[in-house]
Amino acid sequence: MQKKLIALAIAGLSSAAFAQSNVTIYGVADASFDYIKVTGNGDGGEGGGSGNPKFNRISTNGSFIGFRGTENLGNGLSAIFQFESDAKFDQGGSLGTSRDSFVGLSGNFGKVVLGTLTAPTRALATRLDVNAGEGISSNTAVLGKLGGSLARGNLFKAEVTDGSDAVWTNENWNGRSNDTTSVFDSRHKNSIAYVSPSFSGLQASATYMANENKKEGTDPINTSAYDLGLNYDNGPVFVGLTYAEVKVRNDGNEWFYPLGWVGADSKLKEMRLGGMYDFGNATVRAIYARTKAQDAAGEAKQNVWGLGGTYNVTANGKITAQYYKAADVDSNGSIDNTGAKFYSLGYEHSLSKRTMLKANYAYLKNDSNVSAASGAYNTGYDFGYNSSGFSGDNVKVSGFQFAVRHAF
Repeated sequence: MQKKLIALAIAGLSSAAFAQSNVTIYGVADASFDYIKVTGNGDGGEGGGSGNPKFNRISTNGSFIGFRGTENLGNGLSAIFQFESDAKFDQGGSLGTSRDSFVGLSGNFGKVVLGTLTAPTRALATRLDVNAGEGISSNTAVLGKLGGSLARGNLFKAEVTDGSDAVWTNENWNGRSNDTTSVFDSRHKNSIAYVSPSFSGLQASATYMANENKKEGTDPINTSAYDLGLNYDNGPVFVGLTYAEVKVRNDGNEWFYPLGWVGADSKLKEMRLGGMYDFGNATVRAIYARTKAQDAAGEAKQNVWGLGGTYNVTANGKITAQYYKAADVDSNGSIDNTGAKFYSLGYEHSLSKRTMLKANYAYLKNDSNVSAASGAYNTGYDFGYNSSGFSGDNVKVSGFQFAVRHAF
């Protein structure tokens, strides 16, 4: 009732055309107290991990606020829109524009939208994760990272200014609550997507990211992507298959791990197959992913698989657990000990339909040779640590998280 009153008040302040739309305000406030411990890497620092200490933090775990609405255009056609903003309220918190925001049309043909979008590959991983919302227990700790080389949501760009030192131009090395998901688990900006109607639970979707950064001449740049998905969601059974490809052309002054200097076209590819069965008071989930990178220097690929499940111990309480294994990277032969193991165990207790308490433990172990795949400037695998001192080899990251989550 309160949401409708707020929406009506906002509509009353705008134009008559806006007042004709059905607008909903929604969001999530999710904050946690985290204890993070980093060990390994053999440097003898407190907590290990290249001297990084044990520390506490407050995380806002993907909190957001959104506005969505529809307008009936007649003949089964509707205009649809959504503006969704990050709502980070920990240190340095702010509203952002990186979440799903779009405008489009829907009807009997399905749905077409344009904007910043969650593509099918990311959506499948999110659906099969056992956790409510984001946090240290998310399966993005290892998915799509190719030995850690794709660990920060963007393609790496290091401009070499003096022949030796690389100046990172699109990385944020500051803070310890940053996004360390892979390029495939980040939302696509400047995109258009089509989602088909559901045919007895079978639904297809396709997303294309436009090459708005294209530049010709002596320093050419050209990046685009597409992402395809096919899901079957009927009753207790869910099965999904996705394929994504990112095409990159750059000016030759970019360091693209694990393949070395890239001066020509390169491609990143991701295939995922997963499913879930819902027993009513319990679920089981599984996913298999294959990541591949290709350029003139060669090819690198990696397999990741995961198992997870939930069990309702009471009407309001749920146990969550999952285990993921990243295999060694294969680059013209397997690079030994370049994978990782990750598992999480948690409990979620609903105080009401909208408010939940969460407690999670997560553990991630990098293998002993991760830097052979990810490079000295990379963090390897992690779940939100993202500090320049974390170089990957033999590093173990663990954490406890206690959170309150409210949806409105």
